[in-house]
Amino acid sequence: MPTFEKLTKDEVTDILEAKRRGRGKSQRERILEKYVEQLQPLQVGEGIAVLPEDGDNRQTVKNRLKRAADKLGYEIEFIRSRGVIRVMRSA
Repeated sequence: MPTFEKLTKDEVTDILEAKRRGRGKSQRERILEKYVEQLQPLQVGEGIAVLPEDGDNRQTVKNRLKRAADKLGYEIEFIRSRGVIRVMRSA
């Protein structure tokens, strides 16, 4: 069964504008945006817990978190745990 995700009006507008320009965002860019959205509101000392879905590779999720943090200019630290990936904004 496929996964369904509702698109906001802004997302639909972005997709249509990109299509008109001849270039849409790649899947990698769309995934990175979602990670950035999750990290962006974090203040220094705050963190989030990420529970990977079945089939998600823990290292891939961590790499995406690092890439999103770099894009935001954040420094992050991973807190060791089993099953859940915990990450804290350190600067």
